[in-house]
Amino acid sequence: MASTNQTQKDKYKGEFQPLNKVRHGFGTYIYENSFFTYEGQWENGIKQGQGILKMKDGSYYQGNFEKGEIEGHGEFHYANGSMYVGEFHQGEKHGQGVFSSANMTYEGQWHLNCMQGSGILQTPIYRIEGTFLQHKPHGHCNYYSEEYNYIGEFDKGKRSGKGKYESNLEDYEGEFLDDKKHGSGILVKKGDYPYYYAGEFLQDNPTLQANKLNFKLDPQPEEPIDPKAKKGEPVIDLTQVLVHELKSGKTINFELYLVYQGPDIEDPVQPTQQEIDEMVKNWQKEAKKQKNPPPMPDFGAKRMIPSPPVQIKQESGRILELKMIQKTDQGDKLFRIDYREKLAVRREEVTRLKAEIEAQKQLEEQQAQQPVKKKDAKKQAKKQPEPDQIDLSVKLFVEGDNEPLTVETKEGMVRIENLEYPEDFPPGKYYYVISNKSTNSIGDFVPIEIEVIINPEGGLKQQPKKK
Repeated sequence: MASTNQTQKDKYKGEFQPLNKVRHGFGTYIYENSFFTYEGQWENGIKQGQGILKMKDGSYYQGNFEKGEIEGHGEFHYANGSMYVGEFHQGEKHGQGVFSSANMTYEGQWHLNCMQGSGILQTPIYRIEGTFLQHKPHGHCNYYSEEYNYIGEFDKGKRSGKGKYESNLEDYEGEFLDDKKHGSGILVKKGDYPYYYAGEFLQDNPTLQANKLNFKLDPQPEEPIDPKAKKGEPVIDLTQVLVHELKSGKTINFELYLVYQGPDIEDPVQPTQQEIDEMVKNWQKEAKKQKNPPPMPDFGAKRMIPSPPVQIKQESGRILELKMIQKTDQGDKLFRIDYREKLAVRREEVTRLKAEIEAQKQLEEQQAQQPVKKKDAKKQAKKQPEPDQIDLSVKLFVEGDNEPLTVETKEGMVRIENLEYPEDFPPGKYYYVISNKSTNSIGDFVPIEIEVIINPEGGLKQQPKKK
């Protein structure tokens, strides 16, 4: 093996094969475009063995060459400071290797310059452990970030298949499609009151969402009308009205159901043509009696009826607020609602206050019997309070601690029981107003009002007979 000096023409300096003068051994070669420079081992004119391929932009490869190509183990240093150390095949990252840059590090398998196979990808924002396909997580992976963690299946970079998602706001375990909850799963919305939904999802949302709250008396009355109403008098539908007798010893009990109320559906029993003709005839007859009759309804249109409500048994943990109001000309007046066991404590408080007032009255009566000067009597008369006409229990229920009740649903319903009022609570018509107070629940409904009639004793008050 002989060594010769590089000439200006061939741009090679190094060792040659003595017989045919081809590059052979160690040498440096500058390519014609002057962008590449190779320094390393040659064999019969071909890069073979260890060498360094430098580029004019500052990047370079150092490692093994085979038959003129970058092949086997080596390291590539990029001009921007990134670096790859690992296996190559025909100049491309292929096999096991580590790539690191200013914003990411990947250690794992490569396929023709793509992250593909088992590996670990670390960035300042997230970390992925699992399998990759063309730079994207694919198959089973563990994804960790400050925003959320996910352990499960990916499809070309998106959560698809079965997996478990955890974040500060919610947890979900089930099926995904294109990064969205899709299929069967269990969702937990976090907060002071966790909200649960276990069922089917479609494009990130439950297939059934509550849009209405239904009310049911418990027990349901055997007769749906006022049993004490006399013939010809108006009646009250007990299926929609709560009636409470103060001295009955009974408590108020009812149930609330979260339901999905779908759009109206076609009535399976449609009017016949004969019935339609009869309705048109009757309308025309009545219209003749009016000076400016309204447009005739379309009696031939399809008759629609409400679709049957579907109870949302899939959800639990929704917080409902129950408050009691009395509607007045001056606005709604808020009243306290108590369970029987709490009312017993308040009764003791009322008894104590009544005893104090009675003692004060006796003291004032004794003082009144003592002779006083006219001047002092006039001054005392100004200070003398008016006779106490306020029922203390009512005062406590109206002006005291009258925060609304909050209840939590389970499997789409909640049973409210053992509500009770003092015996001297003012009779009349009231309303329970029930609304959704959960900030993390799915779906919502318009607050409902339940009419509450409170009687002193002996049943419903009869409404006056209409003439």
